Amino acid sequence: MRFKFSVLSIWIGLLIFFVGNGSIDLNAQQQGGDMEKAAQTAETPKKKVDGLVIDWLNDFESCEDWRADSTCPLGETKIRKIPGKPRPVNDRGQFVNENGEPGEFANELTDENGISHKNEYVIGVKSYFLERGYDRVEVFPPNEYIVRGKAREIKVWVLGRKFRHTLYVKLRDFRGHLHKLKIGPLDFWGWKELSVIIPGWLPQSASYAVLDKNLHFVSFFVESDRYEVPGTFYFYLDQFRVITDLSEFTGDESIKDTW
Repeated sequence: MRFKFSVLSIWIGLLIFFVGNGSIDLNAQQQGGDMEKAAQTAETPKKKVDGLVIDWLNDFESCEDWRADSTCPLGETKIRKIPGKPRPVNDRGQFVNENGEPGEFANELTDENGISHKNEYVIGVKSYFLERGYDRVEVFPPNEYIVRGKAREIKVWVLGRKFRHTLYVKLRDFRGHLHKLKIGPLDFWGWKELSVIIPGWLPQSASYAVLDKNLHFVSFFVESDRYEVPGTFYFYLDQFRVITDLSEFTGDESIKDTW
């Protein structure tokens, strides 16, 4: 009995020894992996946080929660997420990419902040205009977008259907006042990048940044043209971006004056 007990004790000791070595090796591998990840993180370049930056407010890859309202009670007004991407053409009728060269837009883009944006869907808006020069359709996000920094320019790709209606953007300043800026007429056929410069008289100040009172994007809206024939109207949007100046917003953003 003493012999069997001794042999059993030896086997148990060997088992504990080998299991312990395996745990040590496993812990060493985990520690080595953590150190490797930390090194990779340290090598990753920092995001651009000052100067002029192109911020993507929406790539419309997930736009099911947007909504559209129309002043005309007739017809049907709705939005739809539609497969597609901008496909502008040059003077020769060739499709061009985002750099203006012959080809197609990339299926995925990475912005200056290191955020990837897929390019698989656009947002389509359907409405009905009856009263010339009066009716309009407004397209809202699920909530207002806060623009960081000082907004300088708003850009968006638009697919027009040769109607002379006009596209606007509605913004809210830190005082709560609404401003509508004219982006441009939609009297073209196909894709076109439209933009509007943010005027200097629109209140924007770094003094209000830590109060979460930057400029807000409220909505897009289209006003009917007084010389256009009434009826059903379609238009499409993609790659909604804002060029903003962050040179005055490089302080400590972790503490805000909102208490």
